[in-house]
Amino acid sequence: MKISLVSHKMPIKSFDEKMSDLIYWLDQPLVKRLEAVTFLISQTVDITTTRLDKSHVIRRKMKS
Repeated sequence: MKISLVSHKMPIKSFDEKMSDLIYWLDQPLVKRLEAVTFLISQTVDITTTRLDKSHVIRRKMKS
């Protein structure tokens, strides 16, 4: 197996990374996207002291 170098040369002002990132993540399977989100959340939330609030409340008035 041979590893090849991949490079992209573009002027920095015209390089839009957002669109290439979006295309990459939309091409990935759902499981891989969920793993990435879980990983990002685990980096920002300290599990020992902070708990993630999983409650969701919707209050609606009853029709009479």
